[in-house]
This record gives sequence, C-alpha cells and structure tokens, in this order.
Amino acid sequence: MRNFAIVPIMLVALSGCDKGGVEMKNASANDVAETMRKEGPEQFIDPGKWEQKVTLVSIDAPGMPKEARDAMQQAMSKAQTNEVCLSEKDAKSPREDFFTGKDENCRYEHFNWGSGKIDLKLMCNHPNAHQEMTLAGTYEPKSYSMTMTMANQGKTPEEQMKMTMKVDAKNVGQCSVKQG
Repeated sequence: MRNFAIVPIMLVALSGCDKGGVEMKNASANDVAETMRKEGPEQFIDPGKWEQKVTLVSIDAPGMPKEARDAMQQAMSKAQTNEVCLSEKDAKSPREDFFTGKDENCRYEHFNWGSGKIDLKLMCNHPNAHQEMTLAGTYEPKSYSMTMTMANQGKTPEEQMKMTMKVDAKNVGQCSVKQG
C-alpha cells in the first residue's frame, strides 16, 4: 500500500471549478495529468488552507493479527483531522505522480471528472502484489466528500488488505505565514 499512503492528505487536490469534464480509460498517470492541464479546470482548486476529516469505514486484513486490526479500527473510527496548505502553483494542476509516485506500473482503468463529480479506478501491478484504488464522490470549489477504497492483493495473507475511508474536506481560509 506504499503508493497510496499519502492519498488522504493529497485528496484535497480533487476539488475545483469545472470548465469541462475529463473522461479517460486505460490511461497512465502521465496521460491523465497532461489531459487535466489541457482540458481540466483553469484553477484546479482554490489555494489556501484545507481541513480534511478522514474516517476509516472498514478494514479487511486477513493476515493482520485481530488485536492489531481491532486497535486500528478503534483508533480510526473517529475522524482524523489533517490540515494542508496549498500555494497558487500547487492548486493549478495535478502532477503526473499525484497518486502513484513515479511508478510506471500504475494505470487508471477509468478516470472521470466533471460537473462536480469524480469517479476513478487506479490499478498498479508489481512483481509481488496488485493494488487497486477507487475513488468516488462530489466536489465544489471549497469542499468535497469522497469515499476511497484501497485494496492490496499479494501472495500471502499478510499481503492482503482492503480498506475503505470517507474523506470530507473544506477550504478554511488562507495559510498562516510563520515569522522568523
């Protein structure tokens, strides 16, 4: 699940104003980022301070000890709040490695973004594991609500995991500037 570890924090980049929609199938992260730069919104999202609330909805990890799984579920059953500050430049468009890092083993099965809705499925094939991430939700220029499911299928029970999270975020104003 290493490629998806930063997703909850980076989901803030999925809200924005539409000037059109982007629909792609079997596309690389590079292709999606390039198309979003050309055809997506002029202002990718509003810059500023974003507050995200991430709640673990479910986790299925057969190889994880029951005690560890229960502790993780209990800890995350309460919304975890993160703050992210995005500059004007960061808010304009997604990078090629937005979800995947510099991983060329990943492709979007589908990527649909427009009219206040997003629906995507990203699949990554590695020598020892297959990873999938689905994301569906709605967005406005200053807020969004998404459900994300991440699944890892490996060769052993320890490498099997499926996790679903709910992410709600809102723009809470300008970033504070630290003095000195």
